[in-house]
Parts: sequence; C-alpha cells; structure tokens
Amino acid sequence: MKHYILLLIMLPFVAQGQTTEPDTITVKELGEITVVADAQRTSATKTVYIPTANQKLTASDGVSLLLRMNIPQLSVNPIAETVKTADNQGVSLFINFHPATDGDVSGLNPNDVKRVEYLDFPTDPRFQRAQHVVNFITHSYTYGGYTKLSGKERFMIRRGEALMYSKFAYRKIEYDLMVSGDYDYNSHIGSVSDETYRLESGTIKRESGTETGHKHQRSLYSALRASWNRSTNFTFRNLVSFHRINTPINRTSGYVNFSSQYPSETFYAESPSTNNAISWDSELYAALGRGWAINGNFQTEFAKNNTTSNYAAGSESIENFADEGSWFLRGTMQVNKSLSDRFTLFSSISSEGGCTKIDYGGSSNAVNRFRQTFTGITVGMSLNFRKVSGSIDRGYAFESNYINDKTMDDRYPFTHVNVRYAPNQKHSINLWFQYATFSPDVTMRNPNIIQQSELMYVSGNPDLKCSRNTSAALSYTWLPCNKWQFLAYATVFRIANRQIAVYTPDAPDGMMLKKYRNDGDYNHGQLGASLTGKFFEGRLSISVSPRLLLYNTTGSNSISHYPFMTSLNVNYSLGKFFFNAYYDSRNSYVDGENAYLRRMTNSYSLSAGWTVQNWNLQLSIINPFQFSWGISKDTLTTSWYDSNVTQLGSDYHRRISLTVTYTFNYGKKVNQSGELSGKKNVSSSILH
Repeated sequence: MKHYILLLIMLPFVAQGQTTEPDTITVKELGEITVVADAQRTSATKTVYIPTANQKLTASDGVSLLLRMNIPQLSVNPIAETVKTADNQGVSLFINFHPATDGDVSGLNPNDVKRVEYLDFPTDPRFQRAQHVVNFITHSYTYGGYTKLSGKERFMIRRGEALMYSKFAYRKIEYDLMVSGDYDYNSHIGSVSDETYRLESGTIKRESGTETGHKHQRSLYSALRASWNRSTNFTFRNLVSFHRINTPINRTSGYVNFSSQYPSETFYAESPSTNNAISWDSELYAALGRGWAINGNFQTEFAKNNTTSNYAAGSESIENFADEGSWFLRGTMQVNKSLSDRFTLFSSISSEGGCTKIDYGGSSNAVNRFRQTFTGITVGMSLNFRKVSGSIDRGYAFESNYINDKTMDDRYPFTHVNVRYAPNQKHSINLWFQYATFSPDVTMRNPNIIQQSELMYVSGNPDLKCSRNTSAALSYTWLPCNKWQFLAYATVFRIANRQIAVYTPDAPDGMMLKKYRNDGDYNHGQLGASLTGKFFEGRLSISVSPRLLLYNTTGSNSISHYPFMTSLNVNYSLGKFFFNAYYDSRNSYVDGENAYLRRMTNSYSLSAGWTVQNWNLQLSIINPFQFSWGISKDTLTTSWYDSNVTQLGSDYHRRISLTVTYTFNYGKKVNQSGELSGKKNVSSSILH
C-alpha cells in the first residue's frame, strides 16, 4: 500500500498595521498526516486495482501477481496456473490493450505493472469483442528492455518447463523474442472402467483396467515479434511462431474382462503422435481523429499432425493411422465512431476460412476433406454516463461447411447486452445477457466410423446442427476500503438442442456406435460470492469463495446435480519472504459435450518463496497426502450404454514444485507496451 506523506508547516506571518504595538501570533505545529491512496476503485466502465510494491516484488509472472492481488472478480488457481472469472467463465488476458496468452503472462515482468483493470464486455476495439477482460497496464522502454529466464520442475511426477523471454526497444520499434519448452514423463496414465453394452444380441458387461501406463511428451515453442507502438494512437504488430509437440511414447497395458461372448484377455494400446504448426499474427490499431478508431487482426496457421493408434487384446488387433494437414485464415476488423463523450457507435466484421485433409489407414481406410468458411457482422452502440454505462449489439453470422461431397450452410443471429451502474467508486452492479450459437467442429462432423475397442465404434455426424445458447449474469461488487473486497453473483446458462455423443447399437455387426447428435437441452446456473480481507498493512490477505452449482439436462442422458464447493486463498509476506496457502474443495460438474457427470477430488498447496535483487525462488508442496493417481470419476447412464470410468494421471498426485526466475533490466522505462504471445496446443481434427 502506498502512503503519501504530507507535512503541513505553519509559516510565521506578521500583520502590517497603523499601530505601534506589535501583533501577537500564536504558532501551533500540526502533526504528520498520512494520506492513504485508494488501491482499488470501481466505475461504470471498469474496476481498477493497483498492486502494491510488495505484491510486485514477490510475484514472478502475471498469474502469480493476480494470485497475490486477490481480485474478487477472478478465480486464480496456483496449482493449475489458471485464471478464470469468479463464476468459472473464461478470461481474456491483455497487456496494454494487446491480446495475451500463456507465453505473454509467463514473460511479464511484474515490476513493470502499474495497474490491473477488469472489464466486462468492453467496447474498445482493441479488446476485439472479448467478453471478460483482465488488462495489465505496464511501463515500457524508450530503449533497452529486459530478459527473463525461468525454470520450473515438478518433482515426484516428472514434469518441467523452461522459458527465455527477451524484450528490446530500439528507436520506434520494439522486439520480443521467446523460446520455451516443456516435458511431461507420466508413468501413471490410463483408466479403470466398468461398462455395460445393451446390444440387440444381449447385454455385455466389460471391465478393463490399466496396470502399466507411460507417456512421454515434449514440446517446443519459439516466436519473434516486431511492434510499432510508440504512440497511443497507432500500433502495428507482427508475430511469427513455430510450435511442435512430440509424443513418442503413449502406451498402456492391462486387463479386459467380459461377462459373455468374449474371453478375458490382457490388452495393449499405444498412440504416439507428432504435431507441428507455424503461424503468423498481425494486429493494427489506429485512432484516426474526430472520434474514429479502427482495429484489425489477421491470423494464419499451417499445421501437420500424425497419429498412430494400436489396440490389441488377445488375438484381435485394431490399428489406425491418421495423417492430417490443415491451414486457416482469419481476419477481424472493428470500427468505432464516438458521437460524443457519452455515445459511441461500433461495427465489426469477422471472416475466416480453412481446409483440412485427413488420410486414415489401417483397420479403417478413408480420405476426408473438410472446408469451412465463416463471416459475422456486428453493429452496436455504447453509452457512458457518469454513473451508468452499457452497450448493446446485434449481429448475423453466415457459416458453410464442406465435408467430402456434402455442403452444409447455416445462418443465425446473435446479440449481447451489458449494463453497469456504479453510484460511486465503492459500489457497482453489472448485468449482461448473451444470445449466441455453438457450431460443431470438424471432429464432430467427421463422417468416418473408427473402431475403438471390441464393442465400440466412434463417428462424427455431417448432419449435426448448430446449437443456440442463452446466458445471463448479475453481479455486485463492493470495495468499502483497501482492506475489504466483496463480490456476489448469479448466472444462468442454457444450450438448446445440444451437440453430444449418443450411444446406439448401430455399428457394424450390431456393436455400439458413439455418434455426435443433437439431443436434449443443457441448463446450468450458479450462485456464489467472494470475500477478501487484507490485514497488517496488506501483508496478510485472506480470500474465501463459496458457490452453488445447478445442473439439469434432458435427452438421452438426463441429469440433475447440485454440488456446493468453496475455495480458500491466503497470502502473507514478511520482508523478502512470501507464503501462500490454497485449498479447493471437492468439485463436480456435468459435461455439456460428453454428457457425463465428472467428480474430482479436493486439492491444496503450501508455498514459500524468497526474492532478492533479480531472483525469485518459490517452493510449493502440492497435495502432500494424495497418494492416488486418480484424476476424476466419470459416470454416464444412457438407454443403450452405461459407463463408470476412473481417469488416471498426475494432476492431483502429491508433488513438490520448485520455480526459479531471474530477470535483468537494461534501458529506460517510459511508455506502455505488451508482451509476446505463446500457445500451448496445436489444433487437430483427428478422431480418437
């Protein structure tokens, strides 16, 4: 917390008069007055939080800074290193109004952060129509920059990562270079399942379990960006990147038992893969004067993916090969026109197209060609009064999908409404509504029928229809003082005619077919709150976030489920030492795509760190009493097929994590700039 000290000094004052007797002046000294600046404030457009010097000193990147700030609108999980809204919605991260992903935030220098802004449905064209935004406002450099080296090792589960990030400004151009890599050597992958197949020939129970499982995955990401952003009225950025994910080992073995028709056997399965992608991302923003502003973004990517899968049980073997090549182009442009300080008109157009070719070989032979095009047009208006702001937009989308010799077209409207009322800097109420459409991806529309096991086949559905969805949320934020923060919210979400996997005995030879279809509705609601208290001049902060989830689905897998969960986050700093305790209770949810009920165990961690000069070291003990390798328990009950599956992996297993970061600066800070983007995944449409 920043303290601004004001010393009031009473100066001698002698009155000039016509008498010869001197005036008598009594001088009284006033004590020192400490003026404490507001570290948080809310308004009709956004909520602003100013990190303390200690929070920036003890943080190593953007996620850890948000964790220490305990922002009530956000849910930050230090174990999974994720940032979401308090009601578990996705958050778009920006740095100085530029889009940021995992690589951006990992390379962020917390000492450069001046403030953090949270916005819902912002209309600024630089936010590219994002719904929920966290915007880091940072310093930059007239010349020079900084280089950051970071490494993390997770002992007991054999996983680690390393990062080299460098920013350099010269004249009017800023350069960003990033190289990162990670590995995951997991020796406890697989599942234990109990399945029931109700076929025309009779009911068969299948039990299977993994006894040994090994997965070795390594990835490399490299990127270079040049930015012309030396003016707040004009920025132009270009990024080229390469990403490779190599999984040379991905194999499991175990047992499989049947109640009838098939003998009990041991099984062996493997599915090594390689994924490569090269991409280009260009961004342009210009404030043209007279209230006009324009923002454009262009992306393209070329990807090559190869997968080999082999499943053998007894004398039966199922082998499949897939070779995928794809490319896509995407462009978005938004134009804003400010009619006054209160009224702004905006319009945007987005268009994209891509092509994918997949060659299947082995037990299932086929060649699939996919071609997708999309265009969306939006017009809207935003209002910004002193205490009330809001926006409304309406748009229309045109979508076309070509799969082999079949073309499917769809057209649909969408709209967004957002209203925010803030009577002062301590209170704000926000209401938003959205009507949109979920479009099936290429995997869901893949027409091939691929055999997965002795009794199961999987297929997409070229006739799959888009699903309309409606969502709304009401939230209240209260910031009475720097010591307290409070948020309460309620949300509703509905998918009509959802796209899910439906099981029927329609596969070859009367076996079970898992095929994506439009089936039933998905209804979800939340009631929750978040309360944060800060004590001992902000050195200790405690945040608790309870919430009640409401699920109701219809169709072939109807579920009603109402779990309650809570999370607790505690931060404490003592000089150059810092500590964190985190707890997330057992949670569960109903998956909207696969229709199963997933239950997961609780997770907790204790962390301690030390920062000195340019070094930041942190040691974390995660789930120290979790000896199991189970990730989740998934339950599915349908007319023709039931399953109970325990997924295995290292996500919740006990481990010790050590993170070391070294950052050194050079040059002179002055303006504002961004960080480099990095992606963690390569897209693929191969059926599994």
